[in-house]
Amino acid sequence: MIQKWNDYGTHKTADFERLPKGGYIFKILNVETGFWEDNRQYIKLGCDIIEGDYAKFFEQAYRANPSEDKRWGCYFFINIPVNDGSERDNWTKSAFENAIYALEDSNSGFHWDWNETKLKGLTVGGLVNEREYEKQDGSIGTATNFAKFVSVDKIRSGKFTIPKDKMLKKQSAPAMGEGFMQIPEGLDDKGLPFN
Repeated sequence: MIQKWNDYGTHKTADFERLPKGGYIFKILNVETGFWEDNRQYIKLGCDIIEGDYAKFFEQAYRANPSEDKRWGCYFFINIPVNDGSERDNWTKSAFENAIYALEDSNSGFHWDWNETKLKGLTVGGLVNEREYEKQDGSIGTATNFAKFVSVDKIRSGKFTIPKDKMLKKQSAPAMGEGFMQIPEGLDDKGLPFN
């Protein structure tokens, strides 16, 4: 028989509520820059909701989490273009500019001057959908996805459309006899599924 320890029952995990899809008004609480693995730069914005039924949603979740390794639950990443003329970079430029326009439209007197530290304290509208991800056990989970910045006025007026959820690409199983997969040229050993 297992022996009961003296503080049994005091190590409960929090039951987290998931933020529903919708439009919310956020305040930027923290600003950092960093680099992705492919050496592309980003601006990382720590945010929380400041109006409506879900005001302070992420602060409350953070405070309720008993884990020692707790993390803030709401970040929005703005990728910084590398200005290489590629299709990917043109999309990155468009997304970057749309985020900045939403911030300018939402904050009277704010004009982007290429100093990311001035984003701290600003408010902005945000659209939230869901995204699928693969769990460690191979099953598929869903999570809240901070999809896009929009102006605060769009959120308040309700004149916004929530972007489609981000679903994982489904891969069909190979037909009988098609057990080999094509390895793209230049793929190093780290990209192989059996290392």
